[in-house]
Amino acid sequence: MKNQFKPLGNLSPKDFLADYWQKKPLVIRQAFPNFQCPVTAEELAGLSCEDEVNSRIVIEKDGDHPWQPIFGPMDDGTYSNLPESHWTLVLNDLEKVVPELAWLPDLFRFIPDWRLDDLMCSYAADQGSVGPHFDLYDVFIIQGTGRRRWQISAAQVTEDNQVKDTPLRIHKHFNAEQEWILEPGDMIYIPPNISHHGVSLGESISFSVGYRAVSHGDLLNDFIAHITQDLSPKLTYQDADLKLQTHSSEITEDAIRRVKKIFSTYLKPEHKEIERWFGRYMSDPKSEHTEAPENPIETIDELIAQINNEVILNRNPASRFAFIKKEGKSHLFIDGNDYDVSNHFSETLCENRTIDIDLINSSSPPEQQLLLDLYNAGNLYLTTKI
Repeated sequence: MKNQFKPLGNLSPKDFLADYWQKKPLVIRQAFPNFQCPVTAEELAGLSCEDEVNSRIVIEKDGDHPWQPIFGPMDDGTYSNLPESHWTLVLNDLEKVVPELAWLPDLFRFIPDWRLDDLMCSYAADQGSVGPHFDLYDVFIIQGTGRRRWQISAAQVTEDNQVKDTPLRIHKHFNAEQEWILEPGDMIYIPPNISHHGVSLGESISFSVGYRAVSHGDLLNDFIAHITQDLSPKLTYQDADLKLQTHSSEITEDAIRRVKKIFSTYLKPEHKEIERWFGRYMSDPKSEHTEAPENPIETIDELIAQINNEVILNRNPASRFAFIKKEGKSHLFIDGNDYDVSNHFSETLCENRTIDIDLINSSSPPEQQLLLDLYNAGNLYLTTKI
C-alpha cells in the first residue's frame, strides 16, 4: 500500500519542481488516500521520554508564560501537568529512531536524498499550535489524524515582529493571506520564508518531511576548516620585496593584494577538494543514532549465510548515504566518511533500502569488506523477513 501513494497526486515531479519548489505553497487533497496513521499519541508520548529522542512541548496558554517550551526527555509528570488544550508535542528525527517510518520520506525522492533533513511528527491537543513562524527550509506536512487549519503569509517579517521571553521565533502579528483545513491524507508543501500557522481542530497528528537549509556562512566556514586542516604552518604571509613606506602604520594596497592572492589560491570554484568535502559535509548526520550490533559478523560469508537464512540486510535510516560519479568510479559518502567504489555499487546501495544478495555477490572484495564494516558499525542492519 505504501508504494501506491503518490504525494503529488496528478502533478508530475518535473512540474512540481518547475512551478512550486522553493517558489510557492501547494495543497494536495488526499495525497495519501485512506491514510492509516502509523503511530499513536501514546506511542509518541512514550518516545518523548527516551533520552535519544529529540522532543519538545510547546504550550501556548496556561503555562508559566505564553508559548512556553519544554524540552525532552519527558516523564509522566510532564504530561500530568499539561493543560487540556493549546499545546503541541513535537518529535524530530523520527525515521532515525523508528526505522519502520523511513518509507514516508522515501516517497519524496524526487528531491535528492542528500537534501533530506528529517521526518518530524507532532501531536496537538485541541487548539494546539507551535505559533505563526517561518522556516528557512522546505517542508511537506502530511495530516495523519484529526484536522488542522493552516494559514500562510508571504509578507516580509521584521525582526521586531517576534514574541519576547521565549526561545521560539514566533510572530507577534500574523495576517493570513490563504487558509486551508487539512483532513487525514491531505498534504501541504511550504517553501522557505513563507510564514505559516497550523492550529489543531481537536486532537491531531501530522508528519513533516523537511529538507536541509545550509547557510552560506556554514558552508564557507566548514570548507575553510577542511582545506586548512593540513596546511603547513610554514605557509605564512611573506613580503620579501617589501618597499619602504611613508607611514609605518599604513596597510598598503600592496599588502591587501598579497592577502587576496593567498585567498584566491584556496577559495576558487575549481578547487580539487570541493567535491569530496561537499559529499562529506552533506552526508554528515547532525545527530548520532546508529548503534553497532551486539554480535558483530566477522566474514562476508557469514553475512551472506545470514541473508540466505530469511534475513534482510537494510540501510539504516539514521545514516546518510550519497555519491558523486567521477571518471568511471564513484565517491561514496556515508555519515561524513568517503569511499572509492564502482558506480554500480554506489548506485545500487544508495537507491535501495534493502541490500540484495546480488549486490554482495557482484561486488569486489574491498566492496564486500565495506558492506561488512558498515554492518558492524550500524550503518546497515538485519531484520527477519515477515
